[in-house]
Amino acid sequence: MSSALPVAQTPALSYGPLPGYTSIVAGIATPGVAYVELARPLRHNAFHEQLWDEFPRIVVAGQGRNFCAGIDVAYLRRNFLALEQRPPPASGAGGGGGALAAGAASAEAPPAGCPGMQRAAMRRSILALQEAFSEIERCRSPVIAAVQGRCIGGGVDLVTACDLRLCSEDASFCVKEVDLAIAADLGTLQRLPHIVGHGAAMDLALTARTVDAVEAKRMGLVSHVVAAAPDGAALQPRPVVAAALQLAARLASKPLLAVQGTKRVLLHARDQPRVADGLDYVATWNSAQLLSSDLMAALAGAGAGAGSAGTPRARL
Repeated sequence: MSSALPVAQTPALSYGPLPGYTSIVAGIATPGVAYVELARPLRHNAFHEQLWDEFPRIVVAGQGRNFCAGIDVAYLRRNFLALEQRPPPASGAGGGGGALAAGAASAEAPPAGCPGMQRAAMRRSILALQEAFSEIERCRSPVIAAVQGRCIGGGVDLVTACDLRLCSEDASFCVKEVDLAIAADLGTLQRLPHIVGHGAAMDLALTARTVDAVEAKRMGLVSHVVAAAPDGAALQPRPVVAAALQLAARLASKPLLAVQGTKRVLLHARDQPRVADGLDYVATWNSAQLLSSDLMAALAGAGAGAGSAGTPRARL
């Protein structure tokens, strides 16, 4: 079952490769709406060295059949070997290493044979990877994920860092890390409980079970499910991307400071659960940002015709 968004004209999408980038393409859909697409379709958009380095720091989509298959296992192997200062096996390397692995093997590499230093270097590596997704969350404007096909492991880390998530009917989601003998460490365990609730997040993270689009919508992981593109159809953009672009255009049409402030205050409220702290934070935010030309225009429009007989004037 798909839930249709309000009818709107899909913004024209113009995008292509960026100079110096190999794993993402980007462009502008309409004034105020940026578009980023993961461009490793043959690897199901799995994250490797180049993709980590190139990922933006704002509709996010992926090429090919699947949104993102998580972290490339070959990349993890290269990273672990670099931290241990061991050369990767000839058959395991792909794409000639990479910036992160090379960095770990040079200035950041721990002394050989020192487990403590190796673990400290691993922690720095994890923190650096976390930053790639945290930058999405810190983006001043809302970021929308448009998911098709499989979204696994690191893909869930990515979409939970986004503010809004849409998916196609053929989408599925899996917090896969426990099956790989690790605890998810790039944000899913911190962000997912606030999206779907603690119990549902515990279920998904401990069982590593796959949920389809219908269940993802029911639990609140996505806000809209869009019809999948027909088999063999070469629709550009895909229906889920078109729906995300429509939503982004609607957000871009609203007062900028109000949208940015609402996002920031909601994130602060999530991370500072005390109501008193949240109220104090929004008071501080609005005291700095409330008086804007957009607010004056909104008040002027709302006040037009108010105060006549039978129409009480709103009191602020």
